[in-house]
Amino acid sequence: MITLKAANIKAFMNRLLLQPTFDQWEFQGAEVIALTQYSISGTLNTRYLTEEEKSAREAPVMKYGEIRPILTSIIKAGRTPSLIKMVLACPPSLLEGHVSVAANSYLMTLHFQDGVLKLTGGISMRTFSMDRTDAQFWDAHFPKVLSQLQIEFEV
Repeated sequence: MITLKAANIKAFMNRLLLQPTFDQWEFQGAEVIALTQYSISGTLNTRYLTEEEKSAREAPVMKYGEIRPILTSIIKAGRTPSLIKMVLACPPSLLEGHVSVAANSYLMTLHFQDGVLKLTGGISMRTFSMDRTDAQFWDAHFPKVLSQLQIEFEV
């Protein structure tokens, strides 16, 4: 697991909230403390969807682009929230063809508090394994993904 510090918080938040930079990432969940505390699960409630909406989805997961407008309305421009915690799963298109048997997803955990924004890479495993191949891949590849997305960071 690797943790990086965002070098330019304003630019990162602009990409996160106002641009489609992370829209194809799978939304796992978020907690935001602004006017009040908000907790948003990334679990899709398929009972809420019509059969047409279900069949139109690629997978029964929530994409960040679907929740971004809601988060943008919670985190008002010019006002700094006390806390943001968010977990996003990297889309396969950014994994450069890497295929894993053991990893369910490659994650980015965003943690903003006290004027510091940390980005932590991690993996969600399908089953327990002592094999660290996927973790080593993501530790090496995570900074490359951020650079590709034009996210400035410090080690």
